[in-house]
Amino acid sequence: LYGLKQSSALFHDTLEAWLLEYGFTAVGADGVIFKLKRGGESMMLSLYVDDGMCASSSRALYDQFLQDLSKRFKLSDQGRLAWYLGVAIDYDKARGIVSMSQEKYIETLLERFNMRGCKPETTPFEPGGHLL
Repeated sequence: LYGLKQSSALFHDTLEAWLLEYGFTAVGADGVIFKLKRGGESMMLSLYVDDGMCASSSRALYDQFLQDLSKRFKLSDQGRLAWYLGVAIDYDKARGIVSMSQEKYIETLLERFNMRGCKPETTPFEPGGHLL
């Protein structure tokens, strides 16, 4: 598939078909977020081309999923997730908090458009607010 213009679309279609057969359901129509429920456990999967991010309520469910997925697709374990699609991921396990930041991306944009010294404004989201 590599080298073809439609490679990423073909790979996504193949992976999506496997995920649906495995028991995942697509969240929304775009085929980017998938969820799996097995017994009382659940898993969420985010895909973008050949990058994926997974969150599971059970380490056993996660490990079994990776084992099954690796039987069909070549995987590489990049260790603990620190970056995903330009978003920095940070963990505070003691407090049970996962933080996401696009600070580096924003700094790159400010530099590109010569706005490094621009006056900052507050965001419309409450600082320290929770999405869920």
